[in-house]
Amino acid sequence: MKIFFICLMMTLPSLAKTLYQPMQSTRNLGMGGTGVAYTRGVDALFVNPAALARAEGYSFTLIEIQPAAGTNSQRLIDQAQNLGSSLASADLSGLYGQTFFADVSAKSGMVFPNFGFAFYSTNQMSETFNDPVFPTFNVDFVSDYGYLVAGAIPIGPQASFGISARHVKRWEAKKDLLVTDLVGTTDQDLIESVASDKGTGNALDLSFLATFSGNLSPTLGIMWHDVGMTRFEPTAGNGPVRQDDNLVLGGSIQHPFALATWTHAIEYKFIRTEGEDISKKIHLGTEASFGIFDLRAGFSQGYLTYGAALDFSFLKIEAAAYSVELGNSAGQNRSDRYQASISLNLDFDQAFKLTKDGKKRRLMQRR
Repeated sequence: MKIFFICLMMTLPSLAKTLYQPMQSTRNLGMGGTGVAYTRGVDALFVNPAALARAEGYSFTLIEIQPAAGTNSQRLIDQAQNLGSSLASADLSGLYGQTFFADVSAKSGMVFPNFGFAFYSTNQMSETFNDPVFPTFNVDFVSDYGYLVAGAIPIGPQASFGISARHVKRWEAKKDLLVTDLVGTTDQDLIESVASDKGTGNALDLSFLATFSGNLSPTLGIMWHDVGMTRFEPTAGNGPVRQDDNLVLGGSIQHPFALATWTHAIEYKFIRTEGEDISKKIHLGTEASFGIFDLRAGFSQGYLTYGAALDFSFLKIEAAAYSVELGNSAGQNRSDRYQASISLNLDFDQAFKLTKDGKKRRLMQRR
């Protein structure tokens, strides 16, 4: 594990910046990073809690685990296995210019009509080992664990407001390290030196969801993450930096065609975030649902995304391939990534009787 952590610390170009979006579901990533206008179940607690007003019965996600990694992960792990407990300059020469990403998230929660709660953890690392002319490691590590409570207020048969309150404990490292600081250190010293900032914070999310009359069920969704930004009270080091807000506007339509139920979505994220090119904020997605099998595709930050899922009601297995732009605009610095997820779910009707048609009932809630 120590060697793997070193591997995580050896990787993103010096000017690279990602738009931080924790707890994105594998479904959302496969559909181009969309979700605000079609989310459902426990995912709605994180994506758009206004959707809780459309819940019929009760949905319980016992556990969902989502590992993700960049395409060069295995090569770097294999290379890191050859490193000793103390780093030398020769050990680092093969890593210049490489980008590495890893994320392991998990959640558990329950959704009732108009109400829900969840517990979650996300651990994300993205790094770059820069050009030898000015050799530095750019470290961006965020580990959150916390809980949230959310509710929805119906304002008509097809419209609702949502609110979510979150309490989170964050462990964070956002630093540039010189290679001279790394050479000769042990892996344990490295971990302790870069990841020393910890803190707790309370966050508020607001949302809206409305479906309009029509055969395509056009739906408008709005989500405002971290309203007024989220600040953290330090518990170690200097504490984590503030989490800026993220305002999201999206729309979706749904219709049957060729033995499948189709969902199409468009989304504009980070509306209030300045200094980011619009090409990094636009997302498109589509899904074809064939019974227990789903196929997905999309367009995110200038790159195509793909996904698939098997949903057996009690057990759901999903996978997605997507890309993130690390530069200032789409097409500059692409980072290819994969995410998978497996979840155990229980669905109950309004009489709290266990049902086996959870996916079918969730699809009906979206229409």
